[in-house]
Amino acid sequence: MKHKLFSVFFTLCAAFLLYGCGIEKYDDTKINDLDYAVLAEEDIPEPVLQIIEKSKSENFRKTYTDGSFLYIIIGYGAQPTTNYSITIEDLYEAKNAIFVSSMLKGPSKKEIVVETETYPYVVLKLQYSDKTVIFK
Repeated sequence: MKHKLFSVFFTLCAAFLLYGCGIEKYDDTKINDLDYAVLAEEDIPEPVLQIIEKSKSENFRKTYTDGSFLYIIIGYGAQPTTNYSITIEDLYEAKNAIFVSSMLKGPSKKEIVVETETYPYVVLKLQYSDKTVIFK
């Protein structure tokens, strides 16, 4: 009984401690838009290409920095045909974070597609920032 009571007390204390030290809250109020470039495959640094290769079969949202630039990497996993694209809906700086939202667009009914598995992704290059990137 004493052991059970200690376990319950310990669990409650741990839960309150984890709640107090929980996930940092980010204010998503826009301070300003950020300038970025969408990189062509030949301009993507090798470490970023390695991240893409390891992650491409699943949805992924990742970042990489080389100290000078911040790379935001977004992939939507395996798709059944060609002509999928990714649009950046919003990318902006807030007080303590960078917010980015994107959307996968499939081929239009007018486009000719090839039925082969593809892995759409986009790499954004920004000036370096140590702010957390939040994917919406």
